[in-house]
Amino acid sequence: MGGGPKKPTLSQLEKRLARQRQQERQAGRSEASEKGFLGVIPPSLEEVEQFVRSQPYITPSLLSEKFGIRLSIAKNILHQLAERRVLKLVAGDNRIRIYTPVELQKAEEKRQEEKQRKRKKK
Repeated sequence: MGGGPKKPTLSQLEKRLARQRQQERQAGRSEASEKGFLGVIPPSLEEVEQFVRSQPYITPSLLSEKFGIRLSIAKNILHQLAERRVLKLVAGDNRIRIYTPVELQKAEEKRQEEKQRKRKKK
């Protein structure tokens, strides 16, 4: 029937908190020097653009696997490339989007036009 441990005094609490803060600072310094910027170097837009132009289609998951980046970063990069008119959004919603390179899209449209012309000539 001891009733549990006694409450620490204010000076004891202050000392304990000061020690914890100091330990956290020391641990934070060593971790920060080891981790750097989460160990990820984002690719340049030119590098991504070259990769994208060589693919028939591109999704955020393909880009994140190729360059080892997070999906949210891959989505942002693809959105930026779409704004620069390097890519065209083919299909998608909030969860996944499918893009094609603009040159590939133009070539596909030309093929379809040629097929239609051939059909009309027959």
